[in-house]
Amino acid sequence: MTDVLGVAWQERVVKGASHFGVTVSGKTSKALALYARELLAWNAKCNLTAITDPMEVAEKHMVDALAVVPHIPAESRLLDIGTGGGFPGIPASMMDETLSVTLVDAVRKKVSFLKHVARALKLPQVEAIHARAELLSKEEGRGKGYDVVTSRAFSSIDAFVKMALPFVKPQGRIIAMKGSALKEDETVLTACLKELEAEGVHFSVEVIPYTLPFSGSGRSLFVLTLHSH
Repeated sequence: MTDVLGVAWQERVVKGASHFGVTVSGKTSKALALYARELLAWNAKCNLTAITDPMEVAEKHMVDALAVVPHIPAESRLLDIGTGGGFPGIPASMMDETLSVTLVDAVRKKVSFLKHVARALKLPQVEAIHARAELLSKEEGRGKGYDVVTSRAFSSIDAFVKMALPFVKPQGRIIAMKGSALKEDETVLTACLKELEAEGVHFSVEVIPYTLPFSGSGRSLFVLTLHSH
């Protein structure tokens, strides 16, 4: 595993991130390689990822996660719902140590992995919680307590927005990282936002389509800023 996650792997991450205007230092690229190594080592018992080719992990996990970094303000309190193997929360925390990151997943084994990685990578600003988001929002300090709420490949954008809403501070952001079904997601989101507007909840929305730099796979970011709630 050492060879395939060596210099060439790190260079791929650095080059891929630059596609989004994100600069990855040598120190951070080495830390991301360690993270990838642990992800693949734990994958057999935890089913963390269907992507097992190291170079695909570089692009479709690490680089893809870094695409969201420019949209997360410094010193944000970030909540990553349904984080799975830790994307995008862990790469975001590596890029900006001023972030306070909470990773949430309903699968206990995945959370065990996340806690292990946070220790191994020395990321004291990262906490991993085994919980369902619907219940977590009722805990003290969680409701309306986050500047940014993210999720990657959440099955339904409207369900994610409604799940994220209780956590977001006024003027905070919900960022949905989605695949190539842009028009479909836009249609679903438009209907969801109309429903929320009727309840007095108003968002502004920025839709950012992008492609991954090596495979050309289509992706999109939906960045929603909360105006009143």
